[in-house]
Amino acid sequence: MQRLTLTRRDGAPLAAYLSGSSGPVLVLANGLGGPHAALRHQIEHFERRFRVLTWDYRGLYASRGETAPARVDIPAQAEDLRDLLATITDERAVVVGWSMGVQVALELAWRAPERVSELVLISGAHGRPMANLRVPLAGRLLPALIERMRPYHRFGTRVVARTVKSRVVAELVRRTHLVSPRLTADEILDLAREFTALDLDVYLRTLAALELHDATPALRGLRHRTLVMAGARDPLFSPRLARRLSNELLDSELYIVPGATHYAPLEFPELVNARIERFLAASTRLEAATAGGGA
Repeated sequence: MQRLTLTRRDGAPLAAYLSGSSGPVLVLANGLGGPHAALRHQIEHFERRFRVLTWDYRGLYASRGETAPARVDIPAQAEDLRDLLATITDERAVVVGWSMGVQVALELAWRAPERVSELVLISGAHGRPMANLRVPLAGRLLPALIERMRPYHRFGTRVVARTVKSRVVAELVRRTHLVSPRLTADEILDLAREFTALDLDVYLRTLAALELHDATPALRGLRHRTLVMAGARDPLFSPRLARRLSNELLDSELYIVPGATHYAPLEFPELVNARIERFLAASTRLEAATAGGGA
């Protein structure tokens, strides 16, 4: 992948990655803390006929500057994406969001609808994600817990550094079905090691900002064709919530990935990629019919 570095409006770096040499732009908006390798199956698949763009959120991974970013809220992340797109294309882009990326995608489509052709929303709520956890009072207690953890982020970084090297922990994650058994312990460890490069304080700030974001008022005004996807066993974004989100949108389709958890793009890339292809092919047929007078 080609590495790009954009200087944000506040002067800090923003690292982006571009793959594919021709075709329209397809954006992959990652989950919080997700390295671009987490979406490698989608990058490898779609770079054949798209220019695939993804990036590291402000203050995280290669977008980490000398000082922590002043803003990490969802509108700021969407502003970064809009600026990135402006450096690459004047045309509209397909925007695929996973987890936190769903909220970033919706924010961009609301604030700059002319930059988006279609939306694909995978395993992500349109707002207040912690309230969706199947834990009593999670939406009220977890934000306060995050704030209490922030002063101890250096200690937390050391704990994370040890945990992500543990094969025992990786096997426990698999056996408790937090991810699909299709993911091997080695695959989990490869991705988990990337977490050692995170600024944990910025990560926790971004997580808190994520919980404050709510795109509900924008949903009914969105006119983009949208594909909503969820894992059948996702504890964070259940099929019930996916149906609710799909019903709120004017022009949407719904697909539940059998057997998948929150990590459907990694666990079942063949199903996820094929369903996105089918969705985009339908858009192409609609455009051709419109251009031909409905023939």
